[in-house]
Amino acid sequence: MLTNLPRRLIIFFLLLLSVCAMRAEEWMRNGLHCGQIVILTATPEPDYRFSSWSDGNTDNPRRVEVTQAMELRALFISACDAQYILPVDYLFGQMYVLNRNRLKELGYEPTAAEVRWYRVVGEIDNVVADGGDDVLVATGYYLSREGLPGGQYYVQCTFPNPESDRCDIVLRSQVCRISLTGLTDAEGANLRLVPNVADKGQTLTLTGMPVTEQAVVSVFDMSGRLLLRTLSDATETMTLTAQAASGCYLVHVKTSRLDQTMLYIVR
Repeated sequence: MLTNLPRRLIIFFLLLLSVCAMRAEEWMRNGLHCGQIVILTATPEPDYRFSSWSDGNTDNPRRVEVTQAMELRALFISACDAQYILPVDYLFGQMYVLNRNRLKELGYEPTAAEVRWYRVVGEIDNVVADGGDDVLVATGYYLSREGLPGGQYYVQCTFPNPESDRCDIVLRSQVCRISLTGLTDAEGANLRLVPNVADKGQTLTLTGMPVTEQAVVSVFDMSGRLLLRTLSDATETMTLTAQAASGCYLVHVKTSRLDQTMLYIVR
């Protein structure tokens, strides 16, 4: 479900229930009594779909016990609107990668040509299949930051919509940010992974971790597959367990001011 809906894509359906109050006699004449159970159904117009009721309830139809005056709005969004579910991983401090395994679990398997990366121009566009005035910078499962200007980027895919003949389903990732300035201060300058050559299952220690905020710590194999993602506890050290298979692995540490990748080898 989208968290920020464009106003033009929202249709408000107003249903006012006034019982046990000034209009009680009117409801009584129409056969509705205090304590009665009513079923509310929100029916969207073509090319729209139900999102939620104004109190956050997402049941449709919805069972309501009439005990007091209340106001409920049914919220609808365009069936053309995007769902922000495209999962993206950041690898090696150098590239963004669409996580196709996670996307496949949701029932989508885009080809490389269907995966389109955009750079945000001005403010991010309302969702449209061609990205609007945001600039298409690449197609494919990977976006390398090499040669790209700093700014905001996202990946988008378009699929046929079984619920609408007018528009497709547009799936989009959250915004990825590329900075060309690196660290804003010395935080992370002493970040180390010890040891960097280990036996299977051996304990590894991250030292020099940022203490001003929690860091997202991710472990990848050399094919880019995400093996572990966890949060630090904002202390100077953190322990990890070396993988159970021989090979090379990457540990990525990310905060709002730190973006660093380290390699270790399992014998």
